[in-house]
Amino acid sequence: MSNKDISIDRFIDWVVDHPKSILTVTILIVLTFAIGLKNLSISNDFRVYLSKDNPQLLAFESFESNYVKSDSATLVVTAKNGDLFNPKGLRLIEQLTEQAWLVDSAYRVSSLTNYQYSQSKQDEITTDYLVEDASQLSSQQVNAIRKIALSEKRLVRSLITKDGKLTVIAINLRLDRKKANASIAITEQIETIRDKYRLLYPEFQIDNGGSTAFNATLARAIAQDLSTLMPLSYLIIFVGLFLFLRSLLGTGAIFILISACLICTFGFFGWVAPVLTPIAGFAPSILLSIMVADSVHVLVTYFHQINLGESKKLAIATSLKLNFMPILVTSITTVIGFLSLNFSTSPPYRDLGNMVAFGVLIALLFSLFFLPTLMLMMPIKGTRRAVNQHLFERFSNFVIGKKFQLILLVSLAVIGLTVFIPNNKISDNWSNYFDDSFPMIKLVNRIDGYLTGVNTLEYSLTPTIGQSIFDPEYLSQMDQFEQWYLVQEKIMNVKSLSRLMKDLNQVMHNDDPVWYRVPESNELAAQYLLFHEFGLPEGMGLNNLVTIHKTASRFSVSMTNAGSDELLAMDNKAQAWLKQNAPAINADPATGLGVVFAHIAQRNITSLLMGTLFALVGISIVLMLVLKSFKYGLISLIPNIIPAAMAYGLWGLTFGYVDISLSIVACSTLGIVVDDTVHFLHKYIRARKSGKDAVESVRESFSRVGIALLTTSVVLASGFMILSVSHMNTSATIGILMAVTLIFALIVDFLLLPPLLLYLDKDKVYR
Repeated sequence: MSNKDISIDRFIDWVVDHPKSILTVTILIVLTFAIGLKNLSISNDFRVYLSKDNPQLLAFESFESNYVKSDSATLVVTAKNGDLFNPKGLRLIEQLTEQAWLVDSAYRVSSLTNYQYSQSKQDEITTDYLVEDASQLSSQQVNAIRKIALSEKRLVRSLITKDGKLTVIAINLRLDRKKANASIAITEQIETIRDKYRLLYPEFQIDNGGSTAFNATLARAIAQDLSTLMPLSYLIIFVGLFLFLRSLLGTGAIFILISACLICTFGFFGWVAPVLTPIAGFAPSILLSIMVADSVHVLVTYFHQINLGESKKLAIATSLKLNFMPILVTSITTVIGFLSLNFSTSPPYRDLGNMVAFGVLIALLFSLFFLPTLMLMMPIKGTRRAVNQHLFERFSNFVIGKKFQLILLVSLAVIGLTVFIPNNKISDNWSNYFDDSFPMIKLVNRIDGYLTGVNTLEYSLTPTIGQSIFDPEYLSQMDQFEQWYLVQEKIMNVKSLSRLMKDLNQVMHNDDPVWYRVPESNELAAQYLLFHEFGLPEGMGLNNLVTIHKTASRFSVSMTNAGSDELLAMDNKAQAWLKQNAPAINADPATGLGVVFAHIAQRNITSLLMGTLFALVGISIVLMLVLKSFKYGLISLIPNIIPAAMAYGLWGLTFGYVDISLSIVACSTLGIVVDDTVHFLHKYIRARKSGKDAVESVRESFSRVGIALLTTSVVLASGFMILSVSHMNTSATIGILMAVTLIFALIVDFLLLPPLLLYLDKDKVYR
């Protein structure tokens, strides 16, 4: 017997001889960690998805410092019949605008009623609100307002739709980043206003949106998942375990163990990193599924030994001896897989990886110490297997007899699916993060392409050296840039300084359409803008369009139904056009929330490919060292790599995209997929070392671990499939792809790995 075996035996003897001490220490550990739970909170700021040194985030924050903050809230008014241009509709918009100014942190409100309209009247230039005292307007005045509003290019597809049925009151905010629930508080204020005026004006539909509503939706979605998915996960796991183990107390023991593991995991982060990211919302469902695996192997062997007539103490000792190394190795490989998420460019996914890795380590310790203690202290006897042992004997004979056909069939299936991997385009769209059960998503789907585009490309256009933003060449080339953009596919609207200057130039020439062009000189342009700025009321300055020192201007492009790949492709086209056609303009790459997230999605794929490679190398080294065989280490790579490749191939065949959330699946599942391979190979090698040939060793492996592998795979896949009912699409798609990967892993470990061993290991003789 080797020194390693002696050490394991001593450890096992100590565990079975000290159940009360282990129980006491475990309870103290759980209570200590549990105290940290009270410190936990979840940030709902979109910036948690970005590293502080992210170059796109830094560029976006620089853009915000020059123009306006991205934090916003909106009230959207839709006429149920006719349009908004009637005294009651305009009065509603007027009142909502007044209420919007009272919202906490509001510093700018833009609406149809406070739109500044300039016109020329008998050599006199006047600037007034488009609507004043709406309740007193005559039908003639309302018709005049309709005509003006629907002809104003800076209004249509910005604040109002072309048909006049829908308008938006936009509120710019300066949120306190130190307040974790600032977005929720603002959203609740807006919802109070919304609900009040819904009752007062039933003939109009009133909704709310904006970045604060998005953040609040994120927080509510997480809370909803935690309140529904956690109980569902527990239920599915409990029922699945009972059906396979046929032991209520055994299932209860696992229930106690995984609950203690979850408390310790989240309690630990409550002590060291109490502000969780939104992605942590589906960590419990992932951990619940993973934590079951080790326990099932221990219990299946334990019940097998009990059925053979062994005492509880001896059965536990035998189970620990047979499963110690596989459990240790699978836990290490799972930890490596999830730690590889630290290659992600998005902090929430790094946090998720670290949280799950810590939870797996806790589950390992509890499976080796706490679970045996529970078994010793519970009155558990033998069980009747839900899956008859003879079934796996017949199955092993089938695999052995059809080994060539199975290798051929599985290989064809692998090739048939993996060829579709390139079908997956890298695309991320924040508006698809939730399903349409949330009011905000219904609103986004309704206004995207109708009012405007929900994705925005933001540019800060700086004149080249020696020029100013009033230079006719600069303004003319900006106008050409706008015209180029407006004919591009999916572009809804463009806001620019050149458009304002053309409006002012026309007004200054008695509203003659001939003069709808940029001013002919620096001086005229500067005077026009100064005149316009003086006419604006407090809180409605030009800071949303030009920098404070008038050194650059903002150029905003709204794009409908666009994924991250389309946003980046559009910006690349725009940069090429500027370089070729606008020498008077310097422009950095586009920014904006959609663009920032687009870059994250692109970089995250590349970084996580490195993470997957790192995990694969690390796991391979561990397996080769533990199995003490370079050959078996190489063989193990086949069933470890294939499942994820098949899953992404199937995804490419059916859905055809990979976003920032789906990019983590390969890393995350790699360590889990290894579990089945390790348990099968470990039992196979033990049988070979005992003198059995490859055929008998495969039979024994199926006999020893077949039920456990089937149980853990079904339970794990079911646990992940629970995520598919989440109203957060990011959680749902992760759950589906992980479940599919684990099902493919079970198929490969049952139908491909044994035939490979029969062919590649048939001449090997162990002594």
